[in-house]
Amino acid sequence: MSEKEEVLRQISEIKNHLVDKEAFYPYNFNACHVWSAIALVLTLVMIPSYQESVVFGTTVTTLLVLMGFIIEALMTKKVNESYDIDDRTRRQQYIMSNFLMIALFAIIFSTMLATYKLYVPFLLLWLFLISLGHLGLGFVLNIKAYGTMAKVNMVASLLLLSVAIYFNLLEQKEGLFFMLVQAVVILGLAIAPSIIAFKQQKIAQKECSV
Repeated sequence: MSEKEEVLRQISEIKNHLVDKEAFYPYNFNACHVWSAIALVLTLVMIPSYQESVVFGTTVTTLLVLMGFIIEALMTKKVNESYDIDDRTRRQQYIMSNFLMIALFAIIFSTMLATYKLYVPFLLLWLFLISLGHLGLGFVLNIKAYGTMAKVNMVASLLLLSVAIYFNLLEQKEGLFFMLVQAVVILGLAIAPSIIAFKQQKIAQKECSV
């Protein structure tokens, strides 16, 4: 074994000791940008897709969500390789399973809401459930901004749903209130998460340059 190989082996062993692979959660924040883009597209196309037909809407939604999970899985694998982690950690498995179950429930429940043309609660359902997933993500990554964003989103979804019930706006698919709901969903699931991810990337870059 050459001197260089011996040094690399020692570095690898030190890294393995320093990194608790069960508790450690390396995260590729580019995945958050991907999900933000998918959230934007879904918010704009889901209602027209379900209006075309429930089957078509469910198919479009499922394919977009599935694409997001595949891209994130590839990104997770790439970042894990940089830390010599062969498989997903327990925390990664927890977050991935959490979002997967949330997405499946949202898709199934959305089918029912679309059948009854309840478009406002349709969008607010996604805002509340995905924010619930962000709450867990913020806890695992120890990023308070994700938790704060999630709580604001969930409160906003409940308030808007209450207004929709009180003023009988549940079936709206256009108009000022519907546009407000869309804007809140886009802000909460597309813009805000991407801004937080961008800030975390900047922090990571500064730490690496020190």
